[in-house]
Amino acid sequence: MIKSDIIARVMEELGYTRAQADRAVNAVLETVIEALSQGENVIIRKFGSFEVYQSKRRKGRNLKTGEEVPIPPQRVVRFKPSKKLKFVED
Repeated sequence: MIKSDIIARVMEELGYTRAQADRAVNAVLETVIEALSQGENVIIRKFGSFEVYQSKRRKGRNLKTGEEVPIPPQRVVRFKPSKKLKFVED
């Protein structure tokens, strides 16, 4: 499923025009992006949560030369699915 599929589903479920559904989906995505960029966690009940965390400084390796290269810490987003979203395999 891609973004246009989500827009089509919103059109179908809510009776919106394509432009209205596109604005609604974009508004939700922009809100999530803005919150995460400010370091806030985003929790969507019965779906999951997006958490921002600071990765640690670590050592990497240049594959061509074999030289160790320091990798600086950076902010990373993790997604943790809700219990309802986790699928049980038989």
